[in-house]
Amino acid sequence: METALKIGDFKAMGLVNFTPVGLVEEFFEILHITTGLPWWGTITLATIILRLALFPLIIKSQLNIAKLTKIQPKSQKIMDQITKAREEGDQQTLMIKSVELKQLFLDNDLNMFSSSLLPLVQMPIFISFFIALRKMAELPVPGLEHGGILWFKDLSVPDPQIILPFLVSGGFIAMLEFGVDTNLKNTQAVGLKWFFRIISVTSIFFTMQLPSAILYHFFCTNLISFTQSLLLKNNKVRSCFGLPAIVRPTIVSPNINESVKKKSLMKQWKEWNTAASADNNKHKNKKRK
Repeated sequence: METALKIGDFKAMGLVNFTPVGLVEEFFEILHITTGLPWWGTITLATIILRLALFPLIIKSQLNIAKLTKIQPKSQKIMDQITKAREEGDQQTLMIKSVELKQLFLDNDLNMFSSSLLPLVQMPIFISFFIALRKMAELPVPGLEHGGILWFKDLSVPDPQIILPFLVSGGFIAMLEFGVDTNLKNTQAVGLKWFFRIISVTSIFFTMQLPSAILYHFFCTNLISFTQSLLLKNNKVRSCFGLPAIVRPTIVSPNINESVKKKSLMKQWKEWNTAASADNNKHKNKKRK
């Protein structure tokens, strides 16, 4: 039978204080006592509330992504020109194109900070939940030892079957492969995706040492995030939140011959020298005249 708790017991255990972690611990305490749910139910409900609280930021992020996708052909062209100007040392073109790119973002009401707002808000909350659940498991708080479900009855210890670590990793990969869709296909995005794939697999060796309470929270977070992502791929759902319909762009595969046709660095250098010499001769002729 689960030990009855009352408001203030966590503080007596040295858990609740005026820090982000302490506030999360108090949130868990109030939620557990007022609902009367077992700890697995409390963790589930807390995760749902958290994701709902972050939902407006998710919508804002999706709107920003839609705008980025809309201007991608133009922005990519300008960025290519900026890269070319930087490589050639053309400072004038570099400055002009940088201003042009900035103006393109302003004209489309785009702020790059909006794209990073969601992860900036999520990260401290994620860390606070992690530390709070770890401290609760270390005591453990009353009821946590038998407040689990299915094969992980004791939430204060690592999963004895080592199933939760694989579920957490698999859930994150599923979200990465099917849930996340920015339509921004570039080398950096592909590289970042591969980085997270590797991290997801290798993290199993770390997560298998964590208390089941933390892993169950991770699993719930991944499941809810994955569901949200799938729903926001549906144009009818998107219209309900004022998001534009998803239009799949035609992605043209780069022609292999184009890379072959690119001038070698030596040839570019020779052409640049020839152009520079011609320009100098032109100025000399003008002076003679």
